[in-house]
Amino acid sequence: MAVKNPQFGINLRKNDNQQNAGYGKYYPKALEKETISLEGLTKHMAEHNSIYGDDVIGGVLKKMSGCIIELLSQGNPVKIDKLGTFMPTIEATKNGITKADILAGKWNASQYINGIHIRFIPEGSGDADITSRTFKSMCALNTYGVEEKIDLTPSETDKKKKKYIKKVTPLADWIAEQTGSSTSTHSGGNASGPSAEG
Repeated sequence: MAVKNPQFGINLRKNDNQQNAGYGKYYPKALEKETISLEGLTKHMAEHNSIYGDDVIGGVLKKMSGCIIELLSQGNPVKIDKLGTFMPTIEATKNGITKADILAGKWNASQYINGIHIRFIPEGSGDADITSRTFKSMCALNTYGVEEKIDLTPSETDKKKKKYIKKVTPLADWIAEQTGSSTSTHSGGNASGPSAEG
């Protein structure tokens, strides 16, 4: 399963938050692509001239996934060389617990811990450095278009009831629309289905 488009696709999205200093400006956003499943990753790896077939690679990856979750659930960070470290972190209640309550035996982990998050810290050394600024140099960045949120219910005042669609217009077409030139090479944008966004 070769990756169909090896480029890192980008859309430009307008900041519509009037309370934000960047209101009205456009910001890059990663193009939404299909998530590669474990099966897809298995096929991709097998196509890289591997001596192992899908069954062996898939079996190892499934076992690895299960073991990583097991180790994380026991509080163990797991480092995968040249990729990074998965580590569990605690989301505690905002109020915390007082010293007096601890001494009185009122500490209960389930009561004061809201959740356990899995954090990923990318490898950051040598040839395997995939921290954000270094990883950017490994990506083939390609701007596709401009993403806009189209209000389907302009007269609705209740934000919870408003409905929007996302429209993505290829960059050259969007520029032509904005400038009034007729050099458009595509027929409009690409809209996704309605979604309730606030």
